Amino acid sequence: MNVATMTTSQVADDRIGFLGKTYGMLALCIAAGSIGAYMSMGFAFPQEHPFMMLFVMIGGIFLVQGVRHIPGINFIALLAFGAITGMAISPLVGMVAAKSGTLVTQAFMTTAVAFVSLTAYTFISRRDFSFLKGFVWTGLIAMIVLGLSNYFFFESPLLSLSLSGIGVLLFSAFILYDTSNILRDYPNDEYISAALTLYLDVFLLFQHVLAMFGMLGGDD
Repeated sequence: MNVATMTTSQVADDRIGFLGKTYGMLALCIAAGSIGAYMSMGFAFPQEHPFMMLFVMIGGIFLVQGVRHIPGINFIALLAFGAITGMAISPLVGMVAAKSGTLVTQAFMTTAVAFVSLTAYTFISRRDFSFLKGFVWTGLIAMIVLGLSNYFFFESPLLSLSLSGIGVLLFSAFILYDTSNILRDYPNDEYISAALTLYLDVFLLFQHVLAMFGMLGGDD
């Protein structure tokens, strides 16, 4: 009985440790992204080469995943990836900030409240959101196709606004889906991968909230 109790307690402690590392790494990655965006404000490269920044970010995802089990290097790679995403989003941040000084703060706070609320709901309800898998991945593919079509062909402000609104809903669903998977399926040594997954959800949610606020918000 005592051995079983100790074993159960150890399992629970290990899981709590995993979650603590995951959300600690997530917080540090968000901080790195914020610093990266601030430090690169005014840089021409991210604005002039958006697709190159996209390829760099995709490569960064694979790099972080590849070194996720190497102590020290995995931490540096995750923070470097956060800084790169901050650099990539800095043109959008600068554009929205120039339009209205409060919109960026409002977008950040909206994203934070949404993330905390969705995370708390998943933790408290203990629901399995794996049923969202088909919806979120199909939605992501549709968003990419429509986004590229609008960028190269349509250039429609209305479609851009619609895609931003859909993106907010889609990445909110991704937070539910990924948080549920992390709670249920991720091994305890995959905290870097878990933090990276959640960071991508938060980053993309913020990007779409910011874009939507920028299109709807007025000038100061």
